[in-house]
Amino acid sequence: MKEDQKESYRPAIRSTSYWQLSRSPFYSFVFTLPFFALYEIATLTLNEDQLFHIRNGADVLLRQFFAIFGDFGIHALNIVFIVGFVVSFLLQKNRRQMTAVRGSYLMQMFTEGLLWGGLLYAFMKLTPTLLSFPSGRSLIQQITLAVGAGLYEEFLFRVVAIFLLIAVIGAILKWERRWCTFTAVIISAFLFSSFHYIGDFGEIFILRTFLLRTLAGLFLGTVYVFRGFGITALAHMSYDFIVVSIITTV
Repeated sequence: MKEDQKESYRPAIRSTSYWQLSRSPFYSFVFTLPFFALYEIATLTLNEDQLFHIRNGADVLLRQFFAIFGDFGIHALNIVFIVGFVVSFLLQKNRRQMTAVRGSYLMQMFTEGLLWGGLLYAFMKLTPTLLSFPSGRSLIQQITLAVGAGLYEEFLFRVVAIFLLIAVIGAILKWERRWCTFTAVIISAFLFSSFHYIGDFGEIFILRTFLLRTLAGLFLGTVYVFRGFGITALAHMSYDFIVVSIITTV
């Protein structure tokens, strides 16, 4: 009996595996913090007219939603990020996973994100049409857009959309979580692709590019499920950086 009691009070072993910690929300928040800061600083250096044209569409969509709540809503995205960071830290601590940040893990995440982005580019290059990036902007504007796309599109269409879709599908259809996740990734990929054709600055709908973006969404959605938000965001950015470098050197 005493042995059973000792066993029940034995603390859980903290996970130190790169593959497990690097996909956690806590490491994702720490990893993406410099990119969020870079994006916000870059947009603040632009004048109002430039800012209207340079902010990423997903960023604008989120800010417009939060603007409903008035002055508080203007700063809501930053508050959401801070709250998310604190919550992810507490959850990871509660699960007895490592809450100290390993610099070597962050460097590995950076390398892995670049590799996934390069793989996405190689995959898209096999198709007849390589998905392009908005032209007619300066290099700093192109880079700012690439960072914003990686952060906000992945946050909206992977973190938020997949989470909500899994919850809704599970509640309605009572499927196993793996099938809910599989379906959520597919639906979020279609939503991700459709998003690029909506609004004043949306592209003209072409079935070929729509399907290509859906494939890219499936790729990024799969990376997100297995490797987390931080690595997926950098993979998205890396793809855009490669395309930007091609545009500026041609």
